[in-house]
Amino acid sequence: MEIALIFTGALIFFSLIFNALFEKTRVPNVLFLLFVGLLIGPVFNLVSPEDLGRLGKIFTTITLIVILYESGTRLKFEGIGTAIGPASLLTIFNFLVPVAVGMAVGYFGLGLELLPSAFLGACVGSISTPIILPMLRQLKLGKKAENVVFLECALSDIVCLIGALALLDAMDSGSFSISDTIKHMAISLLFATSIGLAVGYFWTNIRRYVVTKLKNSMFTSFALAFMLYGFCELLGVNGGMAVLSFGFILGNINDLSDILEKRSSLGKDFIKRKNPMLLMEDERNFYSEIAFIFKTFFFVYIGMSIRLSESEHIVMGILFISLMFIVRIPSIALFCRKGYSPRDRRIMSILNPKGLVSAVLASMPLQLAVTEQEIRTGEVIQNIGYASVMFSIIIFSLLIFLVEKFDKKDNSDRTQNEGNLQS
Repeated sequence: MEIALIFTGALIFFSLIFNALFEKTRVPNVLFLLFVGLLIGPVFNLVSPEDLGRLGKIFTTITLIVILYESGTRLKFEGIGTAIGPASLLTIFNFLVPVAVGMAVGYFGLGLELLPSAFLGACVGSISTPIILPMLRQLKLGKKAENVVFLECALSDIVCLIGALALLDAMDSGSFSISDTIKHMAISLLFATSIGLAVGYFWTNIRRYVVTKLKNSMFTSFALAFMLYGFCELLGVNGGMAVLSFGFILGNINDLSDILEKRSSLGKDFIKRKNPMLLMEDERNFYSEIAFIFKTFFFVYIGMSIRLSESEHIVMGILFISLMFIVRIPSIALFCRKGYSPRDRRIMSILNPKGLVSAVLASMPLQLAVTEQEIRTGEVIQNIGYASVMFSIIIFSLLIFLVEKFDKKDNSDRTQNEGNLQS
């Protein structure tokens, strides 16, 4: 017990230090946390995800809810209209390309059938929300680029989950319908967003009475976010998108009022009559602190969960994820042309780490396997999927470091040249 308490405190303490050092070193504290998880998990076998049982799955879900809610409160109305198009195109492109690459690698390189090969690619079709969103503030992207990344994170999880699960069903049944999959995605996205916005608007109307009447009321919005996520998952729609929309409306109710005023005075009067309450600054800071704590333990858990057994699969995972990073470069150049600085495009081109969604999906075929052939296929997918997750985070961390160093040197050279011209 004493050792566990010391370890927990030291982990948070050093995570704070590495997070602060990011401003100078540009090395994300995510890499530090991942290696801590690897050391206490697969390397020294001090603890494993199985030791946590169902608690591990609950913890990862809570982490996702907390980060999505906190990120939603920081997403601003003003850039949504211009960001939704590029974000949607990036999401679809960066899902379909991994599926195509997975089919080629799996079928020709690993001897898998087409559907399992496509599923292998679909597993890495999303970008990790818990890795990217907490880092956006430190990366200091332009507002338009930041909004595109926000939306891409939210959309990619939905597309990846629905597309991969549809392929998994097809592996079991032997049939696959593209139209049914697209329809399911659209319904899940629209329904979840509508529920989140409606609940968020309702909550802004009564929050003033809760905050002023109750002590320790900051957790009430979190509690409602948890209930909203669970309710949407029970309905079969994406709970993460609902939570993001819920946080978004809480952080933007005043902006919504101003937008409606420009179009119709009745719209603003309708909102003002309800007397909604915008989030206060101390609430935003509190949510940010909670998200940081959960993120810290989440990445240690990811490191513990990585399982690498065969060197061939490790090499294949490295090659596979390297292709994903290479392919993302032309997608940013194609869909993000105007309104982005060269630095924005460079950073966006490397925002391709994989996380919990990819790891969970990669483990599912083996969990559902019955026959010897299914078990072999499941092991291949899981090993390559886990390797892709780990090395995507390592490659992402190294590229962030290199790009930031390049930008710093470029700015220094530009400043020096301007000084020489003036002199």
